[in-house]
Amino acid sequence: MKPLHVVHRILAMTRSMKLSRQLREVENAIFSLPRPLSRQVANIAARELELASRTNPPWMYGTPLEDQNAEWGTGADIGIARVRSDNPHVRMRGIGMWLAVVYHESKISRAAGSDELHRNVMRVVRQLKERIEPAAMPSGTAAPVTRSNTAAVA
Repeated sequence: MKPLHVVHRILAMTRSMKLSRQLREVENAIFSLPRPLSRQVANIAARELELASRTNPPWMYGTPLEDQNAEWGTGADIGIARVRSDNPHVRMRGIGMWLAVVYHESKISRAAGSDELHRNVMRVVRQLKERIEPAAMPSGTAAPVTRSNTAAVA
């Protein structure tokens, strides 16, 4: 193995570990919010994920043009800085941006630990989505009929 490949693998593994630590910080920020604000975070995260998916490449979302030649973008760093803000609205935007960037980055990364990071990010996104959905359906309303739940009945 060439020395440059070793250095690249170490950098990628270090990045994955850093993002995993930041995920815990993002989770604490999300779940310390009052429920109405966490619903807003869920909506913001969904919008940020959509916007990031339109960026080419999506893990460079939020990265200034002059930094787009780097291996990783600065979107996650910008997002985590916003998560640490005292302003709740800035914090919510940071959560959405961080989740969007790291979702896409960990999805394509081959670094050690990135698969687990991606699964954990997907879990947090799913938990946020679940906070929206109960509010959208009035109580006592049955779940909409879908192909997945009709197959179980048949």
